Amino acid sequence: MVDDCRNRIKTAVAHWGEHVNGGGDRVGWELSRVFEDAPFYVGWQDESIEPDDIEAEQLIDGRMNEWALRRGGVARMLAHMLGWQVAEPLRDHDILVTSGNEPLFYVPPTEQVWVAYVHHTNRRQSDQIDEVGDGRLTPIKLLFYYLIRVAFDHNTHKPDLFLANSEQVKRRMVRYWGIPAEKIDVVYPPVDTHEYSHEDAETGDYYLTLSRLDWHKSVEDIVRAFDGLDAKLVVAGDGPEREKLERMAGENVEFAGYVSESEKKRLLAGAKAFVFNGQDEDFGISPVEALAAGTPLIGVEEGMTQYQIVNGKNGYTFTRDTSGEPIREAVERFQTDGVAWDDAAIAEFANRFSVDAFHERVHEAVDRATENADVTPEWYEEVGAESP
Repeated sequence: MVDDCRNRIKTAVAHWGEHVNGGGDRVGWELSRVFEDAPFYVGWQDESIEPDDIEAEQLIDGRMNEWALRRGGVARMLAHMLGWQVAEPLRDHDILVTSGNEPLFYVPPTEQVWVAYVHHTNRRQSDQIDEVGDGRLTPIKLLFYYLIRVAFDHNTHKPDLFLANSEQVKRRMVRYWGIPAEKIDVVYPPVDTHEYSHEDAETGDYYLTLSRLDWHKSVEDIVRAFDGLDAKLVVAGDGPEREKLERMAGENVEFAGYVSESEKKRLLAGAKAFVFNGQDEDFGISPVEALAAGTPLIGVEEGMTQYQIVNGKNGYTFTRDTSGEPIREAVERFQTDGVAWDDAAIAEFANRFSVDAFHERVHEAVDRATENADVTPEWYEEVGAESP
């Protein structure tokens, strides 16, 4: 009966924009697969990174908006703010499922059911407030941060239900956006856990870190930790920090650059352990992929990373310190004590973040939002009328 009802309801999925083939994009694409018969819209489309099974339609057009979207920064923010408010193609649907913060500018029809998936809150609204410094530009930065908070305060009341990608993000949404906790469900991002296996490679003699080489991933601290350590580190991924990291790395650090999916699977399965140091990570897909490959995780004790590790069983946590010493100590402890769980148990732990679990939780959330949004008067059916 539920499936029949879903088939009669017109659903649309909208993602803020295809930009880097990152975790947020993958969630948007998977939402499209959850509702495979629904049209899929994006604020900005990049066909070069779009999967073969995805057909997207760009929502924001016009020469000025195209320029702003390409330019990025504040210009891109303004283009999204203007482009999403009406978003005419979205309005002719009973249910709308969105991905990202930018679609929150959308103003929906009264009876449209809206479920909004949030990957993160804007860091300028929360934990970056203490990074404004005390220079001449501090008052301007504080004013800008305030305006962002005001803008989002007006945007966070329209969806019927929010989906947060982790408990950490839900906490921020309650605190900084003022959304009632009961209006937020946690739905972890979909990870293709079944695509990874400890059998993809025999365990080798190296530790692995894999991410975009950007400042907020703090790979510099990992490289520093392995300086003088009797262990090999493989750094996979590319980004603006790579040259600096290569200059500071010792002979026991190897840079693999961007790797294909097949090579990534081999590296993950063959690593002694995966080392992750992302700053206050909202979720973190790479660590889960490592666990799915049966590989222990050595990660920073903050953000969602701390909850992906059960100390002594599937890995070890360390406290953040730019000296790299806590990372070095965690690696040495792992080399001495190992972990209690075998490869299969570590992989089984990762299944709670699987694609199947994601599909199930999203369907449950949309069904709940639809039921709660029903405004049919109680007396309507009592007089012999059929619900619309």
